[in-house]
Amino acid sequence: MTRKVSVLICMVVTFLLCLSPVFAAEYRLRLQTYYSPSTAAGAKYFAEQVKKNTGGKVEVQVFTGGELIASANILKSVKNGMIEMGQGMGHHFSELKTGTIESGLPMSWMSATEATLLYDERGLRTLIGKEYEKAGVVYLGPTWAASYHTASKQPIRSLDDMRKMKVRVVGATAKMLASLGINVVTMPPEDIYMALATGQIDAVVYGNAAEYKETKFYEVAPYINITPLINPITDTLIINKKIWDEMPSDIRVGIQAAADQARWYWYSWGENESLNVLADIFKDKVTTFSEADQKELVKAAVAVWEQEAEKSPEAAKGVKILKDFAQAIGRLE
Repeated sequence: MTRKVSVLICMVVTFLLCLSPVFAAEYRLRLQTYYSPSTAAGAKYFAEQVKKNTGGKVEVQVFTGGELIASANILKSVKNGMIEMGQGMGHHFSELKTGTIESGLPMSWMSATEATLLYDERGLRTLIGKEYEKAGVVYLGPTWAASYHTASKQPIRSLDDMRKMKVRVVGATAKMLASLGINVVTMPPEDIYMALATGQIDAVVYGNAAEYKETKFYEVAPYINITPLINPITDTLIINKKIWDEMPSDIRVGIQAAADQARWYWYSWGENESLNVLADIFKDKVTTFSEADQKELVKAAVAVWEQEAEKSPEAAKGVKILKDFAQAIGRLE
């Protein structure tokens, strides 16, 4: 064998080896998350687990917030096949009457364990799944995001302290705080840092200590109140129904297992990292609300729940699940 022929054979073999992973995948799916490139670890972990669980038969390419479509359009884009999978938040989707309940009404669950009980044992997952089915997609389940703590320029030890401030907060939590006489301000995340730096706002409800470190909000809001207003905010994983129905059962089992595995990934990292951040960056600047203030928050939250219950019979069922649970654990009389 001549040297030229040997070199040519090596080149061909190398080329085929490089191509083999592409041909090994039977499904190549696009997933868009609403998370930014620096915070999309949960979606990337899900993609890794899908590939592992399906023996490489399914490859998921992750796109971050806004890369392909607006976050509010993730549901309709998965339905019509523009993308095959999505990670979003229920309250982003105007099509859903239960979206805000799914994402987390204020004070409705105060730990990931409580959220798990509500979703898996008390029927919330089944209820939400049926709503996504009506919307034309397949619901793979929730993934836990982060707890909702409050970072501020001055310490917040009470609701009275908060009433002296302008607080950036969104959604149902904004409704709850506004009903308590707190001046709430709505703005996109990209405007928060400058608003805090210039005094346009005095506090922000955005995430946990780890996220305040990642966003550098701690530089202009060095205090944190760690009484959660909801814990955790909840995301959703969905897949195109036509593709799902065409997949063999073993592939579907692998994808569903990956969704279940991904549920705790980002939350667990964030909660652990928050302990380090609280001990370091927020050292001696951590406060909580009193028991009396927490009861006032719950009372105001329930009024918001009742507003959500009026949206549809399914929303009313979801709120009843929340109320029954709150009464069972003594949070609500």
